Amino acid sequence: MNSVHETQATSDVDRSQGNSLVLPGQSPKGEYILSVLLKRTYNIIPDKPCIRADFDQPLIPGDVPWGNPMNSTTRYETDFIPFKLGSDLVINGTAYAPKGKAVEQFTIAAKIGDRQKNIRIIGDRSVQFVKDGTPIISDPAPIQTLALRYENAYGGIDVYSDKKTAYPYPRNPLGRGFIVANNEAGINNLELPNIEDPSDLISAERLCIKNYENWKNQPSPAGFGWFPKYYQPRSTYAGIMPADRAVEQELRNAYAAFVPTEHRDSYLSNGIADMDFRFFNGASDGLVLPYLKGDEEIATANLGPEGIIRFQLPGDRPEIGLDLGDGIKQTNTVIHTVMVHMEEWQVDIVWRGAIPYRGPEWLVEMRKMETVIK
Repeated sequence: MNSVHETQATSDVDRSQGNSLVLPGQSPKGEYILSVLLKRTYNIIPDKPCIRADFDQPLIPGDVPWGNPMNSTTRYETDFIPFKLGSDLVINGTAYAPKGKAVEQFTIAAKIGDRQKNIRIIGDRSVQFVKDGTPIISDPAPIQTLALRYENAYGGIDVYSDKKTAYPYPRNPLGRGFIVANNEAGINNLELPNIEDPSDLISAERLCIKNYENWKNQPSPAGFGWFPKYYQPRSTYAGIMPADRAVEQELRNAYAAFVPTEHRDSYLSNGIADMDFRFFNGASDGLVLPYLKGDEEIATANLGPEGIIRFQLPGDRPEIGLDLGDGIKQTNTVIHTVMVHMEEWQVDIVWRGAIPYRGPEWLVEMRKMETVIK
């Protein structure tokens, strides 16, 4: 198990509160906020509410990949986010064929409230090149279990269609199945995805996109885990934080004096976009939800050898206060993340409670900062 999720002992005080910290940040309106992040860990009890685990897992300071960060996707995303627009439901685990019997394909599912997401698991397939014709895709090999990682979903980098360049699939460059040209070497070496959206399956007819600009017509990668920040469309949401726009404009105008005259107008009119706060939610498509209450039922299908698993979130409603020297101010507490570890039978919940403050310059004057968690 990755060291980020290893059991860690805490003091009695920390145990009663969970793991918490305070982060400065901004709201979408450009308001400076101090966010208290609180994390608690719970054990999954089938058909019952989760119960508090013996130890709370630590808040994660940075993204943690499944393996080498150069060629693996995100296993755990950082908890250090001061503001999210909604709650992320993220599930790490393994797909299990029904009744433990290997089959060519099967469906897995996750449901919370009235929101359900289905994914098709498909065994390994080979692709055969047909000159001037449509490639032939073999029947899937029987499959019994599969790690739910975006490496096994649609995507990848095509290095065969053009000897001078590589074509990454912007939605998932670490996946499999993406190819531009009907090229013999590329087709015969192509690995197809094992994880697909059942409503948008890859087919022999749509395998080769012919022109790289057609990548937008291809399937989006399917998954339940963290969707990396550098994948589209999420990466396109990044930009200048709202309260920083005035400084950015001041610097841009100052730097314009050093830009050649013939390019200056273009430089000034093509600035960095505003931050779209959707960037900070990292759950897979369909699993970014309006703020959860924390008592919802979650049901999964074929994410364990048991088949259908149902459990209820614990219903905890922690009260978070922050004292900056002028008394305790209560926050509006919301859930940032529900992180389900199916293999460990645990759930991590991260709450945020935030209050406005005067801005980064004031932090050096702050004489007290005390969190109160009940």
